[in-house]
Amino acid sequence: MKSKQNNSNFLMGMLALSVSFPIIVVCSAWFFPGTELWGHFAENLLPELISSTLLLLVGVGIGVSILGTVLAYLVVMVEFPGRSWLEWALFLPFAIPAYVLAFVYLGVFDYSGYAQVWLREYTGMPGFDIRAGSWAIILTFTLVFYPYVYMMARASFKRQKIQMIEAGKMLGAKPFEVFWRISVPLARPAIAAGLLVTLMETLADFGVVSLFNYSTFTTAIYSAWGDFRSIEVAAQLASILVLIAFFLIYFEKKARGKAKYYSSDVSHVRPYEANGLIGWLLFVLVFGVFMLSFAMPMLQLIIWSFEKYGEELSGMYSGYFSATGILTVIATILTVAVATLLALPSRRKAESKTLQMLIRFSTLGYALPGSVMAVGLLYGVQNISLVSIYLGGQSINHILFGSVALLLFAYISRFMAIAYNSTSASSEQIKPVYEQSARLLGSSRIRLIREVYLPMMTPGILAGGLLVAVDVMKELPATYLLRPFGWDTLAIRVFELSSEGLYDRAAIPALMMVFIGAIIMLLFIKLDSDKY
Repeated sequence: MKSKQNNSNFLMGMLALSVSFPIIVVCSAWFFPGTELWGHFAENLLPELISSTLLLLVGVGIGVSILGTVLAYLVVMVEFPGRSWLEWALFLPFAIPAYVLAFVYLGVFDYSGYAQVWLREYTGMPGFDIRAGSWAIILTFTLVFYPYVYMMARASFKRQKIQMIEAGKMLGAKPFEVFWRISVPLARPAIAAGLLVTLMETLADFGVVSLFNYSTFTTAIYSAWGDFRSIEVAAQLASILVLIAFFLIYFEKKARGKAKYYSSDVSHVRPYEANGLIGWLLFVLVFGVFMLSFAMPMLQLIIWSFEKYGEELSGMYSGYFSATGILTVIATILTVAVATLLALPSRRKAESKTLQMLIRFSTLGYALPGSVMAVGLLYGVQNISLVSIYLGGQSINHILFGSVALLLFAYISRFMAIAYNSTSASSEQIKPVYEQSARLLGSSRIRLIREVYLPMMTPGILAGGLLVAVDVMKELPATYLLRPFGWDTLAIRVFELSSEGLYDRAAIPALMMVFIGAIIMLLFIKLDSDKY
């Protein structure tokens, strides 16, 4: 029995280590001597990259923390007109890739966009450059990423003891005092977790910063690899992002602490009721966010799509659609399968601290940009080829570079954390008595997994799979760097057209992506609503 347990731990450890391969390769970049090109990047570009990246993280962090927390508190704690459907509508921005929202706002509010044209013609106001400064890009990220904080904070507010809120009211505390001094401190761990995911997504973005001509590490990584063909410099830049990501994870853990600040009971009672003018003002506020983050961009995409439907839509979109669908389905299945394998033996792997550490390390991929994962794989393959040539073998670059297998590996490493967190949460809810009873009845491990574990983990597996599918479909940096020749996805098509300023032509593939993403998110919302 002990031997079987050790073998299981070893196999799970090797699987986790394999998933971590890109991260390990990127971290190893600092052990190799720098190049002249790296000296140029470090001296001339690195200070600007650090300052612009930090400014973006701080601005977006403040924006999503305020917006996501306030929205979550309103829909959970306050009864106002339209609250019930707005509570779920606020999830829908998950379906819109950040770069789609960016090019919609660029198309509308750019100097030649109809919003500025109308302002100049009818009000006489001077035009402005939406790309100047960082306010527009921070606002874009805030509108598209606030659902991460909203989702976490909403779940936490639902679990807060209503008696504590009522006690605060009885002591004469005003609604804002209850919010700031009771509800927010109790929800701090959830808000910190949502903020961490948001900052990781901001750090990982390539499409938005490229469209706004904003210099960050992701654009520099692509420039090092795409323009200068230096995988070494790209790896060293990527390693800095790894350090930033680790710092953000540490910050989140310190902010969250060890305490569990909420009850396990879900409350459906709303302690406040806003009637009359106040209620409608709250409706306008929440609905306004929904309009800016989802409804208005969707309406603009539909308008552009109808304008270009006849000349733009052709048979080539079937290729983009099929490439996107194939990659999304295969990557989702493989990612969920790996995550399920790592989550299944939860009782056994708990006995191995080394295995636990390896699994946690393998889930760090989501904390890193897709460009980092791509560079890690490219750099790793190149080094393996060099070793192979040195030993008298042949290079494997021509086999793996530009292959579907390498791209799928990047997806698994990047998004495994999403699937693992969901499946692991379901696995931890399975009481040990089920396994003990199965053992006493003589059931094999395979039968236990098939008839007990998998059925009880199905909701978590499905939820994780849906989230992975949305992220894979939207993923741009990894796809852009690793895609095989001729495997242009909807995301690639949207980015290429929008980067050329052809926003109306980019609307059709973008609308396809948003439509599919919205359907997936509605399914996820259905699963989430069943929990409560």
